[in-house]
Amino acid sequence: MSVPDAVVATPIFTSLQELDVERVRPNDQNPRLIFPPEEIEKLAESIENEGILVPIVVYPDGEEFVLIDGERRFRCAKILGLKKVPAVVTSPKSPRENLVQMFNIHLIREPWKDMPTAWALGRLIDDIKAETGREPNDGDLSNLTGLSRERISRYRHALTLSEEYQGYINDGTIPLNWFWELKRNVIEPMVRQRPKVAEEFGEEGITEAFVGKRLDGVITDTVSLRDVRPIINFAAKDADTSEDQESVLDGTLRDLITDPNQTIEDAYQDSVQIMVEADKLERRTGNMVTSFQRLLTRVRTDDEREHVVSIGKAFIERLKQVLR
Repeated sequence: MSVPDAVVATPIFTSLQELDVERVRPNDQNPRLIFPPEEIEKLAESIENEGILVPIVVYPDGEEFVLIDGERRFRCAKILGLKKVPAVVTSPKSPRENLVQMFNIHLIREPWKDMPTAWALGRLIDDIKAETGREPNDGDLSNLTGLSRERISRYRHALTLSEEYQGYINDGTIPLNWFWELKRNVIEPMVRQRPKVAEEFGEEGITEAFVGKRLDGVITDTVSLRDVRPIINFAAKDADTSEDQESVLDGTLRDLITDPNQTIEDAYQDSVQIMVEADKLERRTGNMVTSFQRLLTRVRTDDEREHVVSIGKAFIERLKQVLR
């Protein structure tokens, strides 16, 4: 989908100049919030020896210039007491154009952290809504920022989380991917397939329970959240055959929410692991039969046919031994 004209950034005109360091100021829209001292020290040492090899990027604002790219180089220049800094000067920017250009410069070279990126995306969405009267869709934002639609969906989800949870993402306590997996593999399927259970606790209650388990070390990784989905799936199938539309597996789901010590691994192993593995086995055996059928239609000689048949018979004999 093409981006509406009102959403497209204006052309960028550039010139290379040597600017007084004192005339350059940081960009208060920069989503990069953390500048580790060890990175600054290492870069300052390099600049002291080699100079600034890559110009900073700025746009004019009155008598000053606002940084779009190169804040670490700018900080190093000030630390080293440099009077001048090489700069690519672009045309003046609206707040929206400012954000769009920073997205396209930074995310190609060195991605921002998840939560600062989400906050920047939120500001961009607000700016576009103010200018166009409508909220941009994921395609619009992808075209503007260079982010994939999948990442945009994740960042938009991050913006719906509480400040507390956003703080966990920002300080690295819980990664954004964990909240995304919780949404995709626990909350959404539960709301869709086991609405009664979901209504008992609400999305916030379910999130709070699982976040608590993560903070307490009961859930230690992100991938394990995917094991909740088959419990929900089998609960829905089981309920279809039940007169009261309840499943014994609903109790397992409730325990996962209410029992702070109940692990996903234990719940999965005690409830649906055998059924999940059996379903996988059934698909594999079906694929094996199809493979034998395909090979037997392609054999050209009696020897080739005998070889394929012998493999099948040997497998049958081995299987008989297992099933005794």
